Amino acid sequence: MINNWILAIRPKTLFASVAPVILGLTVAFIYQSYLNGIVALLTLLCALLLQIASNLANDYLDSLRGVDSEKRLGPTRVTHAGLISATAMKHALILVLSLAFILGIYLMWIGGPVIIFIGLLSLYFAYGYTGGPFPLSHNGLGEVAAFIFFGIIAVSGTTYLQIHQFSNLAIILGIGPGFISATILAINNLRDIQTDTEARKRTIAVRFGESFQRRLCIVLIACSSLLVLIVAIAFHYVYLFPVSLLPLAFMKNWLNIYTKPIDRSLNQALAKTAQYLLLYCVLASLGLLLSSGNIL
Repeated sequence: MINNWILAIRPKTLFASVAPVILGLTVAFIYQSYLNGIVALLTLLCALLLQIASNLANDYLDSLRGVDSEKRLGPTRVTHAGLISATAMKHALILVLSLAFILGIYLMWIGGPVIIFIGLLSLYFAYGYTGGPFPLSHNGLGEVAAFIFFGIIAVSGTTYLQIHQFSNLAIILGIGPGFISATILAINNLRDIQTDTEARKRTIAVRFGESFQRRLCIVLIACSSLLVLIVAIAFHYVYLFPVSLLPLAFMKNWLNIYTKPIDRSLNQALAKTAQYLLLYCVLASLGLLLSSGNIL
């Protein structure tokens, strides 16, 4: 039973919520040389809970809509497979969203109107990615939403909670993990292009085709590399330069995405891209600290 819930949570995707928070905390530390530990922990927990809620909602709501089928190449959807009942999944989704809201109350109190707006919008996104009258993932906006919420908002919002002002550096740096998070969604939609077409799920992959989607994945990764190079030059953070070369360590993965047939191997490509996201944010954080003289 526990294994079924772990499957529903999709642990390999959780890097998308953890990594940008790490980067945002690093930017805050550069500004003020200390961090509010309680706020940092709550930010991380809320980000994780919102990611988990989004995964549960995706599993539950796609099953209700009949999107999932036996042809699916991705990991098992536990609701569709009958491993967890729809009722139990619905209750788990409500519980996780409630926990995120309860923990977020303190953050909204600390952060004021800006964080209240971001927090409530993030709660809606966790559900609205798959649910609601206009599900983002069904209307070609999955990659865009991932770019915004797991990139710019995640990094700059985390920094704002610590320093109580918006940081240009945090906003710009947030674009990097935004590109990579969008890539994760793009790989997911590339893998599911056949079943999404049959279910009339209008993702970017369905709208523009397989070749376009493959190119999109590579362009987004290239942009993540270019972004950190630009920041290194513009802000004189010399130790960020090596991060721009990080995609070379994953070259086999990018080639697989661009050339290999659409099959279950894309699940591994997706996991590798999530690992790239975590390494990107951790190494960028280290580069920032070294460049600013906060560590020797």
